[in-house]
This record gives sequence, structure tokens and C-alpha cells, in this order.
Amino acid sequence: MGTKILINSSIFPVIMSIQEKDINGEYTKVYHLPRSVNLLYLENIKDKNEINLLIKYENKEKFSDKEFETMFKFFLNNIKKPDINSESKTIDFLTNFGVEMINNNGITELQLIEDYVPYIKKETWECIVLDILKDLYTNIIRQYDFGDIQIYLGPWKTDFNEENQSLLNSFRSAFLFTLVSFLYGDNRHLYNSFYEFFNSEFSKRIAFVYGIWKTKKAGEKVKYIPIYDSFFNMKGLQVDELIEIILAVLENNELSMNDKDMIKNAIINGAETFHKNVDAQTLQLEKTLIKPVVNYIMEIQSAADDLKAAQTLHGEQLYNQSVNRSYYSMMHSLKALLEKEKMLSDWEPSVLNVKENHKQLENKLITLVNNGIISQSYLNSFRYVKQKRWIADYNIAKIDEPESKDCINKADEFLSEVKRITQIG
Repeated sequence: MGTKILINSSIFPVIMSIQEKDINGEYTKVYHLPRSVNLLYLENIKDKNEINLLIKYENKEKFSDKEFETMFKFFLNNIKKPDINSESKTIDFLTNFGVEMINNNGITELQLIEDYVPYIKKETWECIVLDILKDLYTNIIRQYDFGDIQIYLGPWKTDFNEENQSLLNSFRSAFLFTLVSFLYGDNRHLYNSFYEFFNSEFSKRIAFVYGIWKTKKAGEKVKYIPIYDSFFNMKGLQVDELIEIILAVLENNELSMNDKDMIKNAIINGAETFHKNVDAQTLQLEKTLIKPVVNYIMEIQSAADDLKAAQTLHGEQLYNQSVNRSYYSMMHSLKALLEKEKMLSDWEPSVLNVKENHKQLENKLITLVNNGIISQSYLNSFRYVKQKRWIADYNIAKIDEPESKDCINKADEFLSEVKRITQIG
């Protein structure tokens, strides 16, 4: 690179250091790896586009959205580290970093291995982008109480505590998914600039990570769940694990209602996008993971919300309306149980809707009773509240306070029993 650009070398990690010796056996130059490799790459850059970006970086200038796109694509790609076992040259530890030691007119120095250059470029630009956005992502993370953890979003392991390292890995995943969403997502048009996009979208993901962190069991690691990203990324996760984590977050009192609403909306929007684009290859993922998770969470949440509404309406002496909500709480609880038992119908084409009427749902509840999944008393309660709701909604009749209270209690017991059976909550 002809233009001299001063880069803060500390942005690049150091995993190990080596020293070379002169002809007298004295130690001379020290190489810090992989930092020295990153710096060597920068010294040899000839691409004008990269040089111009580095000059702006050195001068701490603000980047345009187009420039951010360019830098992100430098490292958000499928370039993989070359397979060192396939190299013909003798393999040593330097090869792992993409360099070799050569003798240049009597001077021993490092040289980049040509096959490794694209991968070294990838690692180098990731470090630069992490530094450019450091203040932004650090301020967002520090809005939540993650303790005194040292924030590092790079690829190297930096914390010997496995729980803390899993949290750092989740930060990193949230960061990378945010950048990928900027490049290829469908909501970029909602923002005026990348800076505005990042502040909003990274904050959403960190809020969810915080919810997972605060509700995990002692000794558990944090696992990033890409609910704000393509649901295709959920492949490999387990239904019960996802349900438990997401429900724990939604029921965490430390998380704001706004954050919880964003999480619910993200789940619904992600499932809708997935469902509308499902094909023969992805249908299995929808049936075995996406639908079971989304349906159960939304139904059990709706059951709880309707129960709260019934209690509020009862307190306001709106007993007819309260009974209506008690019934719908039981209906949503029943649908959650049916989903867990794999008895709920598939979603309709292009719509997250299960086409089953009230009578069909009741018949399936009868089947659950006959199969010993739930006791007869809950079927009796369901029928009782259903009848009271019919009277409240369609007859010229007045539900009294004891009847309303009775329906609330039955709905509450029904919801608790469904949670017990499904081992959630």
C-alpha cells in the first residue's frame, strides 16, 4: 500500500507471540499472532476501494450506508479458511495463521500464504468493523444489567467462564445477524440510515438476549435464538427448549412490555414469512419445529392474557364480558395442549390459522380425556364456562358476580393444568 495509513494495532487480537533470532542467536523482531498477520495484510493492500475506506477509518469519518455494505461484505461471506491438511508444504503453527517465515536477502520475515489471503482479508475487516461500531454496540449492551462482563464481539474465546463466554457468543450472534439483516433483510427501508437501523435492530436482539440471560438456570449457558431473523436459522433447535426459553423471557418482569411486544411480533412475523415461503424441503421444519413452538407460545400467552382480562372486567363488574374472556382463555389453553399433543390441525395456506371450530375443539378435548391426558373434571369445567359464555353473549341475561368468579377460577385452574401437563411454567 503506497499511502501510509496509521491503524491502531490493538484492534486485532493476540493469541500468541514469537520472536526471531539473528545470526548470533539474539532475539530481534517480535510477531504477535494473528495481529501481525492482519497488519501484514493491510501493508500489502493494493485495492483502491479498501485503501479509501481505511483512510476514512483512520480519520474517524462517518461512513455512508453504501460503504458499510461494502465493508460488511468483506467478511459476511462464505470464504472459509483453507484446509491446511491439503497443503503440500510442511505444516507448522504459522500455517494455521496463513503465513510462513521466509529469508529475504538474509533477513527473516513473515510472508502471507497466497491461498490464505481472502480469509485473512475477511478476518481483518471484521476487526475493523467491530472497532468502527464499538461505541454503538457497547452503549446498547450496557443499557442492560449483564454484570461486569468484558464486552468482546470477535470470534476468539476471551472468557474462561463458560457461562460468560456463551453470553459473549450470543452478543456476537446478535451483532452478525443485525448486519446480515441490513444487507439482505426486508425492513431496511424503515430506517433513514445504517446507524438508525443498527440502534433499533441490535437493541431488539440484545433485549431478547438479556431476557434469556436473566431467566436461565444457574450453570446454564446462553443460546442465541434468531427470532428477529430468518426462521430457517432455527434448524437444529429443540421444540421444548425453545418454548421454555421464550416463555421465560416473556414472563420476566425485568423486561419492559415494549420489549415483550417486540418479541411476540417478531415471532409472529417470522413464522408468517416462513409459512408463506414454505416448500417441500422446509415443510418438515415447519411441522416439527416452527408451528409447535409458535402455536404453543401464542396460545398459552393468549390464554393468560384473556384470563387477566376476565379478572379486570370482573373487577369492573362487567360480568358478562368477564365470562366471555374466561371461556376464550380456556379455549386458548386447550389449543396449546392440543398442539403439544400433536392434535391441532396444520396452518391454513399463507395464514397462521388453525381452522377448527368450537365443537371440533371440544371433541378433541373429549379425546384427551378418553386417552387419560386430562381428567373429566376439566371437560366438565370447559362445558360449564362455554355454556355461561353462550348465555352472556347471545341471551338477554345478566351474569351475576358468583358465576363470573366461578368461571375465572375454572379458567385459571384449566390453564394451570395445561401448563402442568406440558411441563411448562
